[in-house]
Amino acid sequence: MNGFEQACIEIAEEIKKYNPKTQHELNQLKLRVLNKYKSDGLKQIPKNADIFFAASESEREKFRELLSLKPVRTISGVSPIALMSEPYPCPHTMKGIGPCTYCPGGPGSPFGNVPQSYTGKEPSTRRSIRNNYDPYLIVFNRLEHYVAMGKIPDKAELIIQGGTFTFFPKAYQEYFVKYALKAMNDFSRLFFDSHGALDILKFKKFFELPRLVLGEDERTQKVHKKLTHIKNLDLDDLKAKKNIEELFFNGFFDFEKNKNNALGKQENNQQNETIASEQNGLLTSIEYANILAIKNLQNKLKTENNSNLTLKQIQKGNETALIRCVGLTIETKSDFGKLYHGNLMLELGCTRVEIGIQSIYDEVLEATSRGNTVADNIESIRILKDLGFKINAHYMPGLPLTTKEMDLIGLKTLFENPDYKPDMLKLYPCMVMEGTKLYDDWKNGKFNPLTTKEAAEMISEAKKFVPKWVRVMRVQRDIPSYITSAGVDRTNLRQYVEKICREKGIKCRCIRCREAGFHSMANFNNIQTTITEYEASGGKEFFIAAEDLKNDVLFGFCRLRFPSQFLRPEITENSALIRELHVFSAAAQIGKRSDDSFQHRGIGKNLLLKAEETAKQNGKDKMVIISGIGAREYFRKLGYVLEGPYMVKRI
Repeated sequence: MNGFEQACIEIAEEIKKYNPKTQHELNQLKLRVLNKYKSDGLKQIPKNADIFFAASESEREKFRELLSLKPVRTISGVSPIALMSEPYPCPHTMKGIGPCTYCPGGPGSPFGNVPQSYTGKEPSTRRSIRNNYDPYLIVFNRLEHYVAMGKIPDKAELIIQGGTFTFFPKAYQEYFVKYALKAMNDFSRLFFDSHGALDILKFKKFFELPRLVLGEDERTQKVHKKLTHIKNLDLDDLKAKKNIEELFFNGFFDFEKNKNNALGKQENNQQNETIASEQNGLLTSIEYANILAIKNLQNKLKTENNSNLTLKQIQKGNETALIRCVGLTIETKSDFGKLYHGNLMLELGCTRVEIGIQSIYDEVLEATSRGNTVADNIESIRILKDLGFKINAHYMPGLPLTTKEMDLIGLKTLFENPDYKPDMLKLYPCMVMEGTKLYDDWKNGKFNPLTTKEAAEMISEAKKFVPKWVRVMRVQRDIPSYITSAGVDRTNLRQYVEKICREKGIKCRCIRCREAGFHSMANFNNIQTTITEYEASGGKEFFIAAEDLKNDVLFGFCRLRFPSQFLRPEITENSALIRELHVFSAAAQIGKRSDDSFQHRGIGKNLLLKAEETAKQNGKDKMVIISGIGAREYFRKLGYVLEGPYMVKRI
C-alpha cells in the first residue's frame, strides 16, 4: 500500500472520529492528515472519491452524503449524461449559407476539429474529446464519475450535443445511441448484482483506482483498452461474461497483447488539436476540413460498429437494466426537426428535442445566416409536440439588428404566442468568439454584444412573465469566459440575474425555481393537484401539477396534450398524449423509497391518474405516452403496453 492510499484510509478514519458537517471542515481534516505525509513527498490532496473508495462498506454508506460533491446534478430526479457527437459540418454550411455568423467551432475551426457551435473547452466537450467521441467510452466515463461521487445513477438522461444531430447519416445516429445505451447496460452487468448492490472491488479493479497508483494518462489508456475489448461483446452471453471475469477481475489483462486502435484513436484526436494553428496559417480550408470530417465519420461506422446486437435489442435490454435511460435529448435545427426527422428520433428513443429558435424575427435569422425561417420554427414545434416530444427552445438575446425592446418582446412572445410556448428554455446571450463572421464585424466596429450587466437586467425583466409550466434551463452558454472575445464575461450570470430579481422584488415562478429539491420548506403533507390549461401549437395543453401552494413548491407534474394533428397510426383522433411525467427531489433508486426523496411516494401515479381522468372527461379513449426507454417498465405496471415507440393504454 502506497502513501496516498494510506492517507485516504486515515482520512476516512478521522471522518468517522470527528464527523465533519461541511466541505470546509472536511478539507481542514484532510490537510491535518496530509501534514503527516509531507516527508514522504505526498502533495496532492485526495479527492472525495478517493476517500470514498478507501473507506469500508459501512463507512461509505455513512459518509455518502458528505463525500457527494454535486447534489444539483441529481436533485431534479435524474442523472444527466451529456455526450458530444463527432465533429461534423452543419447542414446549411454544406449548402453554402452558413455557418451562423455567431457560431464557433466545427471542423477546421480556430479551436481545432470540434463539434459545431462548441469550442472544445466546455466540460462535456472535453470529456468527449478525452474519450475519442466514442459514445460507449463517454457514457462509461460519466457513470464512473457518478459512482465515484457516491451516487447510483440508475435513472439517467442522455443528452446528445454537438450540432444538428438529425443531419448526421441515419446509420451514425443509430450507432451513437446504440453504444450509449449498451454502455449503460454493460455497466449495470459488470458492477452490480441482481439486487442492485455495487461490487466496489470490481469497480476499483476495472477503473484502476485509486488514481495515483498509475498516472492519470496511463490509467485512462488502460481503461480505454478494456472498454474497447468489451464494446462489441454481448455480456448476456455466458461465455463472453466468463471471459470478462477471467480477464479483468480474476486474472490479468495483457495490455501489450491486447493492443487495439484505442490508443491510435486518442493520438489522432490529439493531432486534431494542432489543426487550429494550421487553420490560422491557411494550410487547410474549412471546405477540406468538412470533407475530412465526413470521411472520418464514415470510417468510424465501418471500423467500430461491429456489435451483432441491434438498436432494438439493446433498447429492450435497457428497459430492465439497473442503469436505465429514462430520457433522451437530441439537439437540432427547425428545418431538420420536421416529420421525417421526428419519426427517426422516435426510433432512437428520443423524448425531448432542443431546437435553436434563436429569434422570432426573420430579418435577424437571415442576417445571421441561420438557414431557416420563423415559419420553419413554428412548423417544427407543432409537429414535434404532436408527436409527443418535450420542446426545449434556445433563444439568443443581443443578436445583430435587435434592440433590448425587441428582445423583451421576443421573449414575451415565446411565452404568450400559441405558435411557440415551449416547455423549456435556454437563454444564450449572443457572445463574440474567434473564427466567426460576427468576430470580424465586432473587430470592425459593426457589432456590439450585450454586456454582463445588460444581459442580467434583460433576463431578470423577462422572468416577470415566465409561466409556471416553463422551466428556464440555462441563462448562458457553458463556455469559459476566457474563450469569448466580447459579450458576457462572467460564467455565473444566473447569480447576477437572481440578485437583480431579489433587489427588484421579481419572483420567478418557472419550474426550476419552484422544484421541491431546492426548497427546505417543502411540505409533502401540503400537496394539492392543480391543472393549468392553455392553447399551444394548434392543440390543447394541460399542465397537471402536484404543488405545495402555501410555500409555492412544485413536487411533480404531468404534461397532457390533445394534439392538433394525428401524425402516426398510434395516435388516433381520440388519443391524448402525455409528453412528460416528472417527480422532483434527489433521485431515489429504482423501486426504492428514500427518506430524503419525494420519488416513489405515489406522486407520479396520482398525476397519471389525473391525466387519464381529464382525457376521459374530454371524450378521449386512448392514452399515448412518449416514454423514456428505461421508464417503460414503470408504465407497464400501470397497465400500459408498448405500441411502436409509445406506451399506450385504453382508458
